Amino acid sequence: MKIPFYKKKWFWISIISFFIIISTTAFVVENTYDDKADENLNQEDLFKKTKDSDTSIIDKFNKVKIGAKGNTLKRIEEVFGSPTITSNTSDRKNATLTWQNLKGLDDDVVIDITFQDGVAVSKSIKGLDIDRRNDLRLSDYNKVKENDSYDQVINLLGNPDNYIESGGVVTLTYTSDVEEKIDDASTYIEITLSNNKVTSKSQLNVK
Repeated sequence: MKIPFYKKKWFWISIISFFIIISTTAFVVENTYDDKADENLNQEDLFKKTKDSDTSIIDKFNKVKIGAKGNTLKRIEEVFGSPTITSNTSDRKNATLTWQNLKGLDDDVVIDITFQDGVAVSKSIKGLDIDRRNDLRLSDYNKVKENDSYDQVINLLGNPDNYIESGGVVTLTYTSDVEEKIDDASTYIEITLSNNKVTSKSQLNVK
């Protein structure tokens, strides 16, 4: 009696091999896509002042207006939702509101927005932990000059890990992928700008 092809050993070996190949290919494609997505999130010019879409948290943060014509508390909550922490629960219109666990960003990323009389007066985003193509060195820090513009700093150093803006003063802090003179010691680059011009800079333990 002739054995049906589906009962033959070679048939099942072929089927199992086929599924292994398909599963492996799908895994590689999925992980390559995830890596690319992470790379795009980290490497894009997150803080460049351009007209980006409203699809990401970074875009929304960039569009937050502060100062005399700052966004209202109501508008900010429409954009980011309810805050995780409020510094003054009895008077939220005069408080610092904090958002954590934001969609598309690492758990360590925190957004703080401070309000006075219900209007945003300062904003910050911290903990981005930028994955840089090249480590920052002292030679890169030295390229930043007084009166350089915001965009010039971003072009030289890339995106900061922490960004604080208040009263026309912007502070950029770089902590990730910065070469250290002494291993495991505190290391950072900090640039301060006022009215879109570098006014001061400092560094610690940068090689």
